[in-house]
This record gives sequence, structure tokens and C-alpha cells, in this order.
Amino acid sequence: MEAYTFQHTDLASRTLASRERSNLAQELAKGDQVVIDLKKVESISESFADELFGVLVMERGFDFVVKHVKIVNAADDVLRSIAIAMKRRCLAVA
Repeated sequence: MEAYTFQHTDLASRTLASRERSNLAQELAKGDQVVIDLKKVESISESFADELFGVLVMERGFDFVVKHVKIVNAADDVLRSIAIAMKRRCLAVA
């Protein structure tokens, strides 16, 4: 399985995140799990994290996302932004 990667080192646009979420949805449709390699990502805005990961949680559910999306090589601050976005969407749905 080839890892899903981003072409940008700084992820900061809801528009870009929406496009990436569409691409990710296509990858999820092909297989059981998608590995997202964030090795090249230096920063991620809260809006990007929310639009990609938060909306994915809202659409598919937290359990689905943690089972089918594996994040690797993420810097601590990048991972923290993703976790915050996912948690906020979980709380909003509950």
C-alpha cells in the first residue's frame, strides 16, 4: 500500500483541504485503510485540519476514521491540530 502524501509543506486552505478530502475519500473507497504520510508537512492550520479531518469525522464517524486512516511521520504540532479538529467535530455531533 502506497502512502497518501501532500505536495505542500504548509497546509492552510479550506479549499485545498476540501480537494484533499475528496481524493482521500476515493482512496478509502479502494481499500480498507489509507496511510497518510505527513513527513513533508511542516505546519497545518486549524481550518485545514478541520476541513479535512474534522469533516471526515463528521461525515464518516470518529470510529471509522481512526480505523481506516493511519497518520504517520507527523510532527507533534501537526498531529495536535488534527486531533483538536477531530475532537471538536466529535463533540459537535454528540
